[in-house]
Amino acid sequence: MFKLLSINLLPVVIIHSLFFFLTPNTRLNETGNISLIEMLFELFTPFLLLTVNYKMAIKKERTSFIPNFFFILISSLLGVVFGYLNWGLNAGGYTLQNDFGDNILQNPDSETYGIVMLEAQIMVIVSIVGSLLCSIILIVKNRKKRTLV
Repeated sequence: MFKLLSINLLPVVIIHSLFFFLTPNTRLNETGNISLIEMLFELFTPFLLLTVNYKMAIKKERTSFIPNFFFILISSLLGVVFGYLNWGLNAGGYTLQNDFGDNILQNPDSETYGIVMLEAQIMVIVSIVGSLLCSIILIVKNRKKRTLV
């Protein structure tokens, strides 16, 4: 269980921490390239995690992909939350509170909220479909191995 946790959560936390520290640097983020790279990483995260978890499940010859699915889903959604917080903290020179003194989690910007919700929905759909495909492939491979023996 600890191995699943470290394989799924650690890379997401480390890479988003890196984005968090790179984004305020105005020289690196003059054209918004860091924010674009962060968003692309968020969209690529479930595919990366599905690949790593599938290869790990093949090595262990497991047919159950359910624990992997939950860790993939949690890690992907955690990446979206980190991206949203990073966007709110570093957009427009804001610090922990925006100009109105409101909390960042109560961001009134509906466009930002819509983008974050779209990313979250994409993460959930990709995680569910990918996990189902991985489970089916694992079950079929293990049945073929059992029938050949």
